[in-house]
Amino acid sequence: MFYKLFEYSIERDDVLIEPDRHLRMFHSAKGHDENGHLAIYRGQQNAVLMHVRAHRELFTGLIGKHSTEREITKYDDDSDVTRNSLERDDNYPHTPFICIPKIKMIACVDSSLISAQAAMARLHAILAHRARAFFVVRPVRQVDDLRFAARNFRLTEVDYEILPVNPHTKDLGRQLDESRMRDHIQRLKGKAIGSEARPLRLGGGFLSSVQELQESGHSRVGYTGVTGDGIEIKVPKPKEARELPRARPEDQPTEETPAVRVRFKGEPVVYPFSRDHLERVVTVMRIFSRTIRRQSE
Repeated sequence: MFYKLFEYSIERDDVLIEPDRHLRMFHSAKGHDENGHLAIYRGQQNAVLMHVRAHRELFTGLIGKHSTEREITKYDDDSDVTRNSLERDDNYPHTPFICIPKIKMIACVDSSLISAQAAMARLHAILAHRARAFFVVRPVRQVDDLRFAARNFRLTEVDYEILPVNPHTKDLGRQLDESRMRDHIQRLKGKAIGSEARPLRLGGGFLSSVQELQESGHSRVGYTGVTGDGIEIKVPKPKEARELPRARPEDQPTEETPAVRVRFKGEPVVYPFSRDHLERVVTVMRIFSRTIRRQSE
């Protein structure tokens, strides 16, 4: 079972809607409008929000699409022919989400029926149609920094690409670059593999050199890590290298937004979620929320 993490805001008439009003707004956007219509998404009037449930500091729900009709084939015994006909279909393919208004974050299940990204686009259409509100959503920011990853997760894999450096890199980066140039290597690509029992770390060795090059904008890095209770966090390499802030990664914003994918191992969890499952997801969301909060201060 996979989640993707997003930060969001809700506006109406260019005014931000306060977090304590988000649950009420989602409730008002459920189902059909007063004319019996659903929200229009990609030209079809089939986007629906349903089953919003409050859980103290958060709420959950389902984002779906209504299959308004389907084609079926019927066989006529008398005439010995088959005929195709359109019939109304009340099936709602859907995907669950978990929303924490206080930190303005949503975790959405990335399912085979509706992807998390498509679900967020549908939610945008639903809130615009039902609540006349503008729903702004984007993947959480600044999550590819190895310092952030090593501090919060047990790193099991780091996917890296090292680019040519300049004299501003630190000692480990310069040594690595000198070795690269001696063998006429233009770029270095590879993976560093660890384990949950012996996770990768930044202890002054090779990965520290990769991180120094990442800090100066001369490497691209993605990683896989595991939380204390076994939840897998996966962040792909960004498309472009970028220079990281010299301070802690939470202290400044960046433009790059690699998508965070959160994996719960084992059997899929069924909605409505148990309190234990909600608490595990919230723990992960709060790890990333510290970055968002400090960026907005």
